[in-house]
Amino acid sequence: MPAELPAFPSESTSCWSTLAVATAGLSHVEKTPPMPCQDAAGGVAAPRPALVLADGAGSSPASDLGARTLVSAMLRLADTLETQLAWLLDGREAPTADAVAQLAGLLVRHAKGTLHDRAAEQCRPVRDLRCTLLLALIGRERLLWLKVGDGELVLERAVPVSAAQETQDAVDEEAELMPRLCTLGERGKGEFANQTLFVDERLAFEQVQYGIETTTALTGIALMSDGAAEKLVAFDGGQVSGQLSHWLDDLRRGKLRQRDLIRRFYSENFCRGTSGDDRSIALVARDLP
Repeated sequence: MPAELPAFPSESTSCWSTLAVATAGLSHVEKTPPMPCQDAAGGVAAPRPALVLADGAGSSPASDLGARTLVSAMLRLADTLETQLAWLLDGREAPTADAVAQLAGLLVRHAKGTLHDRAAEQCRPVRDLRCTLLLALIGRERLLWLKVGDGELVLERAVPVSAAQETQDAVDEEAELMPRLCTLGERGKGEFANQTLFVDERLAFEQVQYGIETTTALTGIALMSDGAAEKLVAFDGGQVSGQLSHWLDDLRRGKLRQRDLIRRFYSENFCRGTSGDDRSIALVARDLP
């Protein structure tokens, strides 16, 4: 089990570490010629922690370009909107539902517009670049998350070890803590079981999942494409592998590197019984005080 996680106030957005990696799945590597990785993932720790992950549609010939374009564009937008994000995520007073919806709508419009512009540059239809989108932006008091399509968004919080303590109104600050993992959003599929949503010209805002969560006791976040989530999250989202907490703990201690994740994604145990899809993950972990 990873080291115990301490309780702390959410007074700063500068004590986080990030790491992201995207790898081609075996089903792509073994094709002739090999297919490029259609996933992209990125993260920054400043001016505030932000994670973005995109999974290109397998049926779209330039979705690898679309995924990379979307990740870089959304991270740049988060930096541009720092003033608005500070008001929404850092203040003591919770924002209204309308304010959250307006910001989520802006993010979606920017994502769609970015792919439209890049498709025009390539003289391609937007459909050729379509991809899913996962996003998490962390503030002092709350985080904003957004989800288009499949993949998983997982939160890690520090909770009391004793189940009895978890129900108390006030928890002793010295109580022993452990990480608890939970998913956000519904199992993001489309109308049919084998269909998912993508950022493209047909995406309607009503199809986008988004929300606000408190940063109280928040110790880490993981965004994963469905290829990575195959071995890390149960199909119904009810159980999450403790491997994520180990990775987050290593990250906050400065012991996790991209090569560690890549080696695990290509290991025999991780590949056995999977679809061989591309695997990408973006992690952010709060540093220990």
